[in-house]
Amino acid sequence: MLTIALATCVALGAQAGIAQDPKAPPADGAPRLATGAQVERTCTACHVAAQFTSQRRTREQWAETVNTMIGYGAQVSDEEFEPIVNYLAANFGNKAASSEKAK
Repeated sequence: MLTIALATCVALGAQAGIAQDPKAPPADGAPRLATGAQVERTCTACHVAAQFTSQRRTREQWAETVNTMIGYGAQVSDEEFEPIVNYLAANFGNKAASSEKAK
């Protein structure tokens, strides 16, 4: 099953035209942002995509989750950490929980 999920990620990335080295800085000097394919590739090494796409967490909660997964062996470099957390928060965020903490 994991093989199918990974093959799907690779195929979707290829269709989207993602061919550049994910560690290479962008040519225009803009900060590198995580892509859905990068996040999916990283997270589906251990989980099915629904396990994280069904979650709604604040940015702080996603950062804590990613740190926990790194502790379990997830391969996330220092340069990848912020872009991955930002992507997860932007796409699977819980703004209501973030607003509640602010009160």
